[in-house]
Amino acid sequence: MLRRVGLAISYFVAVLYILSILLPSIYCLQHGCKGPGELDAFMPAFFLGPVGAVTTAFSLRNSIQNIKKRQTWSWLFWPLAIIFAIVLLATIAFFAWVIFETAVHRR
Repeated sequence: MLRRVGLAISYFVAVLYILSILLPSIYCLQHGCKGPGELDAFMPAFFLGPVGAVTTAFSLRNSIQNIKKRQTWSWLFWPLAIIFAIVLLATIAFFAWVIFETAVHRR
């Protein structure tokens, strides 16, 4: 029971982390972010950065384990595993991009 509650919390934080990156990114693509002042929308993603990446990794591990079980509903975890893997890879690029943009626009 405690393990399921932990996994539910892990999935919740992972989804919250994904949304904290996705929503400001959509805003920046639509309106254009010009400089460090507008990058404040990404602060929740920075706040959840370490925790979000770890919980996303745990969620990815759990999704892969459920896929390996080959149950009738294991197909549900394929999209989750793909999304979690993309988020883990994009987290590194995201932080590097924001740091680069902040450093370049500071001059």
